[in-house]
Amino acid sequence: MWPYAERMAERRPDLEDLELLVLVAGTGSLGRAAEELNLSQPAVSRRMARLERAIGIALLHRGHRGTILTTAGGVVVGWATNLLNSATEFQESVEAMRRERAVTLRVAASMTIAEYLAPSWLTRLRKREPGAVLSLSVHNSSDVAETVESGRADIGFVESLAVRPSLRRRRIGWDELKVLVSPEHPWARRRGPISPAALVREPLLVREVGSGTRETIDDALDQLGLTLTPSMTLASNSALKSSAIVGMGPAVLSELAVTEELRAGLLVAVDVAALNLRRPLSVVWREGRPLPAPAESLLRVAADSQR
Repeated sequence: MWPYAERMAERRPDLEDLELLVLVAGTGSLGRAAEELNLSQPAVSRRMARLERAIGIALLHRGHRGTILTTAGGVVVGWATNLLNSATEFQESVEAMRRERAVTLRVAASMTIAEYLAPSWLTRLRKREPGAVLSLSVHNSSDVAETVESGRADIGFVESLAVRPSLRRRRIGWDELKVLVSPEHPWARRRGPISPAALVREPLLVREVGSGTRETIDDALDQLGLTLTPSMTLASNSALKSSAIVGMGPAVLSELAVTEELRAGLLVAVDVAALNLRRPLSVVWREGRPLPAPAESLLRVAADSQR
């Protein structure tokens, strides 16, 4: 150790002694501070004397009526409080960093997959690999791709029809969108399918641009030379379902999202002629990077569940 560092170490107070000083100041007595810490009063007195020697300043007046801070002692207590708060913040930050580094697999998932598929996948993975530490972030499909591309996630689950050139892709299953209306809507009583042209004339409720759901419906209509003009754009499946149920208009949603509502008769699925609303469920990861072992296990779980 350099001589300067040795001199600094000799005069650097112990944090536990500073904590004790703050406690003495708060209780107003060496004896009460000793009782609170289950220590003897002489032991507390010795530690306070050691602290005073370390910093070269008298901190306490000791008398028959108790212990009071010197003027300098009051200033030092304020500094000590700030230092102890900073030490606590440092410790908590290091612990947070340690927990983050302990994560063995960072997963990003589109909203539909995150809400209706990923929980069961992750539960099964935990049973297969109890030591795996996982994190899951939820985005629309476009943002999932960006999160994986930037390295903030190891893998991503999307419903997109196409992916960025910087990403590799593996299909794990299929999903299908449904056009849904409330039981009071005229379409709910139709015996046959509606036309795509009739669909786009209706005030549709759809997900936001960038979601896999929106990309699928836009692409399907574009192939027929039609363009969607939504009456309302919503960023969650729950909001779309609620709006359709109360009769605000037809909604386009994944069949995964409406199983219970269809069974309960809260929504009715409407067939649309010649409109392909089937879409792949895929995992993506960065080109040129191998998948981590826990990711391969998660993919097997996901693929098995889709069969």
